[in-house]
Amino acid sequence: MTRTVRRHPWISGIVAVLVLAGAGLGTYFGVRDDTPAAAATTSNVITVNTGTIRQSVSASGTVAPANQENLNFSVSGQVTKVSVSEGQRVKKGQTLATVNSASLSAAVAQAEATVASDQARVDADNSNGATDTQIAADKAALTAAQNQLNTAKQQLDSATLTSPIDGIVASMNLTVGQSVSGSSNNNGNNGNNGNNGNNGNNGNNGDNGSNGNNGSNGNNNSSDPQILVIGTSSWIANATVDANSVGLIKVGNQAQLSVTGVSDPVYGTIASIGLVSSSSSGTASYPVVINVTGTPSGMHDGADVTATLIYKQLSNVLVVPTLALHSDASGGTYVEQVKNGKTVHTTVQPGLESDGQTQIVSGLSAGDQIVVPQPRQGNGNRNGNGNRGNFPGGNFPGGGVPVEIGPGGGKVNSGG
Repeated sequence: MTRTVRRHPWISGIVAVLVLAGAGLGTYFGVRDDTPAAAATTSNVITVNTGTIRQSVSASGTVAPANQENLNFSVSGQVTKVSVSEGQRVKKGQTLATVNSASLSAAVAQAEATVASDQARVDADNSNGATDTQIAADKAALTAAQNQLNTAKQQLDSATLTSPIDGIVASMNLTVGQSVSGSSNNNGNNGNNGNNGNNGNNGNNGDNGSNGNNGSNGNNNSSDPQILVIGTSSWIANATVDANSVGLIKVGNQAQLSVTGVSDPVYGTIASIGLVSSSSSGTASYPVVINVTGTPSGMHDGADVTATLIYKQLSNVLVVPTLALHSDASGGTYVEQVKNGKTVHTTVQPGLESDGQTQIVSGLSAGDQIVVPQPRQGNGNRNGNGNRGNFPGGNFPGGGVPVEIGPGGGKVNSGG
C-alpha cells in the first residue's frame, strides 16, 4: 500500500528561515576582523628632531620659609611695649617689643662706676710706683669690672627684642604687662632646613621660670616662640620621597615644583636628603629639602607642593616617540622609516626613555621621517548595534529581529 506524504507549508517556512539565519551568521562571523593591527592603531608620519630627555621621581610636601626666627626675651621682666602685630612686615633691626629695663639700666650704671674706680686705682699705681704685684692685682680687678659692664650692657640690650631679618611677623605671643622669664634659647633660624620645622628650639624656654615671677611663664613653657618672624625672600620645600626612589636622587639635582596658588612653574635644587625614614601605611619615605630658586610670587608658608626631582637629563639629543619603536625577531629594535615614498625597516639603537619619548643613539638623523602608530579610539560595540553583523530589516545577532512563524505561513516579520 502506497503512503502519501503530505507536505506542510509551515515546515518549509521554518526550514527557509533557519537556512537564511545560518547564512547570516556565516556572513557576520566571516566579516569580523579581530586582528590587533586592524582594530588598534592608525599611523602618522613625523619628522625626527632633537629634544631633551629627563628621568625623574616624584615627591610631595609643603612650602616653608628658608629663614625663620623664633624670638624670645633672654632677660626676665615685664613687657612694657609691643611695637608690631601679627602679619606686619618688619625690617632687620626693627624693634618688636621691650621689657622693663630700670633694674638693667641700674646694673649698667653700677658696673660703669666700678670700672671707673678700678681704672683710677690702676692709674694711681702707675703714678705712685706701686709694686708689680699690686699693679697686676689692680689690673685684674679692672678686667673683671669691664667684663661685668659688658654683660650688663648685653642684658640691657636684650630688654629690647629686635628682628634679625627682613620678614613678616607670623605669630605674636606677647601682650603689654605680661611677665616673661629669660631664656637663652632665642632663635630658630633656618629651623626648617632638614625638615625639622620649629621643633626643639624653644622647648626649654620655661626652665628658668623659678627665677622669675610666678605665673608669668604661660608662653615660655610652650613650644611657641614669643614672636615668630619668617623671611619672604627665600623659600624651601619640605618633601618626602619613597624608599624605591630615594636612591636615585642626590644633593644638587634639579627640581620642578608645582605649588598650590602659584600659576607659574617654580624651580629649585635638592639641598638635603634625610637618612632616617618615616613610615605611613607600611611604606617608608625619606625627607628631602629643596631650595627654591629666586623669589617666586604667590608663595605661602604651608602651601602644598608636588615636586619632580630630575636625576638624569640629556639635552639636544635625537628623540622619537616610544610608540615608533618595534622589536625584530633577533631582539633588535627598528623603526619604520619613510624613504622615497616607501616604508623600510631601519635598525636603531635606543637610549634613555622618559615620558613617552626615547633617545636614539644611532640609526637616524634629524630630519628623517618615520611612521608612528597612533592608538585609535573605537566604539567597541559589537552587540548588534554596531557596524558589524547588520542585516537588512534589523540587526543580527543581538538586535533581536522578531521572527513570526505560523501554520501555513512561514512569514518572517522584518519590520521594526
